[in-house]
Amino acid sequence: MTYRDKARGCLLGLAAGDALGAPAENLTPAEIRRRWGRLTDIEGGGTDDTEYAIFASSLLIRHGHALTSADVAHAYRTEIIPLVTGPMRGAGFSELGTIEALRRGLEPPLTGLAHQHGWSDGLAMRAAPYGVFCPGDPAEAARLVEQDGRVSQSGEGVLGGRAVAGAVAAAMTGAAPREVVAAALSVIPADSWTARDILRACDIVRARDTARDGNMARDGDVVRDGDIARVGDAVRDGDVVGARDDVPGGHAGASSGDELQVVEALHQAVVVEHYPWTDVAPEAVALALAAYLAGGGDVETSVTFGVSLGRDADTIGAIAGAIAGAGQGRDGVPERWASRIGPVTGKCLPVVAGRHVLDVADELAEGL
Repeated sequence: MTYRDKARGCLLGLAAGDALGAPAENLTPAEIRRRWGRLTDIEGGGTDDTEYAIFASSLLIRHGHALTSADVAHAYRTEIIPLVTGPMRGAGFSELGTIEALRRGLEPPLTGLAHQHGWSDGLAMRAAPYGVFCPGDPAEAARLVEQDGRVSQSGEGVLGGRAVAGAVAAAMTGAAPREVVAAALSVIPADSWTARDILRACDIVRARDTARDGNMARDGDVVRDGDIARVGDAVRDGDVVGARDDVPGGHAGASSGDELQVVEALHQAVVVEHYPWTDVAPEAVALALAAYLAGGGDVETSVTFGVSLGRDADTIGAIAGAIAGAGQGRDGVPERWASRIGPVTGKCLPVVAGRHVLDVADELAEGL
């Protein structure tokens, strides 16, 4: 499989996950089950996740490994801000805050610190192209995405982007899911909120698989610097497996009792229930990686599980789809999804209107 095919799978998987998850954004898992049973078919278009991923790709295509935060800020000022004549429809709080900071004359990293939403998943949702651009080099992918992130994010928001970029860089080489998760962890501090959430979430999936298989998982399923990275007390095996008596029936594609237990455990482990917004980077990145791991790297399984988690469902689906797509390539994305992905409309970023993720993927892959 060529890097071009993997790049296409990554960005197409991102766009498909974004579009599939869009109608479920901000909903609870219970509400999603009530409406769809299992959300498996794309109903409409994507969101700012896909448009920002295309914009990030354009920065890499122009600047390559020499990309700096100053380049990103300049692109915002010359390509985004002049076309914002009214509300940026669908834009996240971090991006809106960044626009205002740039208008006030601030420069990065102050542009990502001046607003109160630096922890959002605005960078994580557009981080995949950096991994595509650096196949097999998670550290370089993380370095580059941080140049982008310093313009709009801070703290855990930057770390979320680094984790996603590192995961995609590993997936581009055909690494196994557990190795992809290890790559994500390798480029962020072990004591960060993001790392702790990833470990908790992936430990829940590992516990489910252990109980399902009836065997103890091998040590090293998730590794960091050669050490076992486990959260042994994150969840007891009995908390995440077994049948439920309250699963609504009669819905085509309804989730199994086993899956509902895992969904509940994941929410208990990483979701910030008391916070009014759902675009929390450590949470979204951890849930997306858990979905990818639960799906065994398969695009459809990973994405449908990811969007079933609710919360920032479009971003969770986009991240899971990007990582799985990078591993599986273009043919790994279901054709019924791929056929629904067209050129973006530019409803959030007019500068990318008319661009298709497959064309962008081809440009990213040139020279790899």
